[in-house]
Amino acid sequence: MVSITSRVTCRFAGLSKLLFFTGLLIIAGCGKEDDITYSNTPVIGLVSISQDTIRQYEDVLSIRISYKDGDGDIGFENPEEYALYVRDIRLEAFDGFYVGPLAPPDAQVPIQGELNIEFPSLFLFGNGAVEQTRFEIKMIDRAGNESNLIETDFVAITRE
Repeated sequence: MVSITSRVTCRFAGLSKLLFFTGLLIIAGCGKEDDITYSNTPVIGLVSISQDTIRQYEDVLSIRISYKDGDGDIGFENPEEYALYVRDIRLEAFDGFYVGPLAPPDAQVPIQGELNIEFPSLFLFGNGAVEQTRFEIKMIDRAGNESNLIETDFVAITRE
């Protein structure tokens, strides 16, 4: 399950000073922030991980990541296309996750925000009482640009 929380940035410029002693006030509202420039290749960062030890099949592991993208083309309209890729290092392949468009598909605007990735049913692969794993995470935008790869700290999965 992937849930998305986006952050909208808006700057309130406020009232300008009294000009020429005439009582003229200039009011500026919520407007364009000072020319935000991000790379058109997504950049992600690890914000938090919910816990470092979980019980298999019982606990939910949550990983929160941040993202920035200069042209806002993260996410797809087609749910069969994946923008988020996560790999449990105990496995060879990444698992893809659907993320809807984080900005209108035809807009080219800089975006930033956070994603929460939840794993409700992690389990042990072997017969031991505990296994250690980490998760690698990356994003791919609609233009095919691949973000940096981030890695979590170790998480212990226990039988009880």
